[in-house]
Amino acid sequence: MNDKYIGFDIDCNKTCACVVQQGHKDQYATLATDLTQMKQYLQQQKQDGSRVHLTFEISGEAGYRHDALGPHVDTLTVSNPHKMTWIYRTSKKNDRIDCRKQAVLLSIGEVPTVHIPPHAVRQWRVTIQQRRVLVNRIVSVKNRIRALLKGNGLTQARHKGSCWKIENIEWMKQQAQDWSEVTAEQFWRVHLANLLEELKLLGGQLKQVTIYPDHYLDSQPGGVLLRSIPGVGPRTAEAILAYTDEVGRFKRSKQYAAHFGLTPKLDESGQTRRLGQISKEGPSVVRWLLVESTWRVIQKSPAIKAFYERIVGGQNQRKKTAVVATARKLVTIMRAMLQTGEPFNEELVSKAKKNNKNGPDQQAVNPQNN
Repeated sequence: MNDKYIGFDIDCNKTCACVVQQGHKDQYATLATDLTQMKQYLQQQKQDGSRVHLTFEISGEAGYRHDALGPHVDTLTVSNPHKMTWIYRTSKKNDRIDCRKQAVLLSIGEVPTVHIPPHAVRQWRVTIQQRRVLVNRIVSVKNRIRALLKGNGLTQARHKGSCWKIENIEWMKQQAQDWSEVTAEQFWRVHLANLLEELKLLGGQLKQVTIYPDHYLDSQPGGVLLRSIPGVGPRTAEAILAYTDEVGRFKRSKQYAAHFGLTPKLDESGQTRRLGQISKEGPSVVRWLLVESTWRVIQKSPAIKAFYERIVGGQNQRKKTAVVATARKLVTIMRAMLQTGEPFNEELVSKAKKNNKNGPDQQAVNPQNN
C-alpha cells in the first residue's frame, strides 16, 4: 500500500495542497478554504487505496479543522511553522513552496508537531484566558478609582479594611451621587460613577465565567491532587491541568517545565556554556498563576520554603530568581503527582535527595521509586 503525504497551506480564501508520494511526481491543487472541499479532496486521494497523511500549520482555526478533517485521513499532524523554518530553509516563499515543504517534512518524519487537545479542553483553556482578561481589567479599574479618589483629596476610605468591602463601596457610591447637578470642579464624580458601574459589570462577568471552570475542575481527578499542595488553589490547578492535557506525553520533568517556559535559555559553544533567563515559552497565564501560588506555597510548606531559602542564600536580590526556581520545582512535583496519583507529601518532599537529577520530585510523591 502506498503512502501519500499531503501538505495544506491554508489562507482565508484558498488552500494550496501538495501531494508527495514515493515514485511519483509531486501533485498540486488549489482548493477553496472550505471544509467540504477539503474533505472531498482527501477522499479522492484515498480512492486508489493509499494511506493518506495530512499536515497543516497551527492557527486559530487549527483545532476545529483538526477535528473535522481527522476522520478523513490516516494520520493528521498540525505543524509549528516557526520551528519548521530552521529545518527546511529556502530563500523563496509562496503557497506552492510552503505546502510542499510541509509534505516533504511529513514524509521524512521531521514535522515539528503541535499537540491539539480535545475540544472540551480547548474550551477550558479559552475560559481560563477570558478569566485572566477580566481579572486584569478589574485590577485596572480599581487602580483608576484609587487614583481618582486620591486626586480629589480622598486618600483613605471611610471604613477600615479593604477598599473594596461593601461598606467602602457604598461610601464611594455616595461620593458619586447627585452628579447631574455638580459644578465643573466636581466632574470627577461623573467619572467615579462610570468606573463603579464598570467595576460592577466586570465583577458579574467574572462570577459567570468562574462557575463553569469550578464545576469542570471538580470532575477532574487531578484537581483534587494538585489542591493537596498547601497554597495551590483552584485557579492554578485548573490552569496546570488544562495546559497539560495528557501528562504522559512529557517523558521528563525538564520537558514538562520547558512546556511552561520555566527552563533557562542555553548558549553553548565549545568549552563555553551559558544559562540565561527562562525561555518564557508556552502559556503565560500558567506562569502567572504558578508564580503567584508559589509565594503562598513557600509560606505554608516548610519543605518548599527550605528549597526557596537555599536558593536565596541570604541575598535579597536573589528572591525573584529563587521564586522562579521554586515554581519550576513545584511544577515538576505536580507532574509526578499526576503520573502516580499520589497526593502531596510534605515529609517525602523534605527527604528527596537534592542531587538526584533523574527525578527527586518523583520520589517526593512515590516512595517506591527510592
